[in-house]
Amino acid sequence: AVGADEVNITGEITQGLGAIRDVEMDYDGSRVLFSMRTPFDPNVDEDDQVATWNIWQYTFETAELLRVIPNDLIAEVGHDIMPKYLPDGRIIFSSTRQTQSQALLLDENSQGGAYPAIDEDENEFAFNLHVMNDDGSELRQVTFNQSHDLDPSVMDDGKIVFSRWEHAGNNDQVSLYRMNPD
Repeated sequence: AVGADEVNITGEITQGLGAIRDVEMDYDGSRVLFSMRTPFDPNVDEDDQVATWNIWQYTFETAELLRVIPNDLIAEVGHDIMPKYLPDGRIIFSSTRQTQSQALLLDENSQGGAYPAIDEDENEFAFNLHVMNDDGSELRQVTFNQSHDLDPSVMDDGKIVFSRWEHAGNNDQVSLYRMNPD
């Protein structure tokens, strides 16, 4: 409400050494979803930060703040950013984890064993869209792109629109794509 007291919901965890991005409210206003990186060292370049971006959820009624993927090993596999609630309660987000891309390459006897999920210029880890339940379970990759798939948004008809960087050969553009949430 306007004029309400300010409440720091991440202070206990971050101790002032956290970075927050991509804040998203649930459809009914009961929860907020965001990406957080902690510890975050303001004196270190972004590329040299040790911690990964994780998705966190705060429930207003219980004042409970939880990392959506509770398991440390699974949570730290890649950077998870830009989360959005889907109408069915699941979460869609962009991530560098790409475990399904790795598995497909291994199945095809490709060089998947050393698959780094790096973009075609080998400059940075590529982000692709993933979905999971709001407790971190049933995590799976839903887009496969050598560049980046970012900024998922839910349209009125329940479909997802997102931006895809298409960067191969002479092609270098960002296009909008639409997909079903499954």
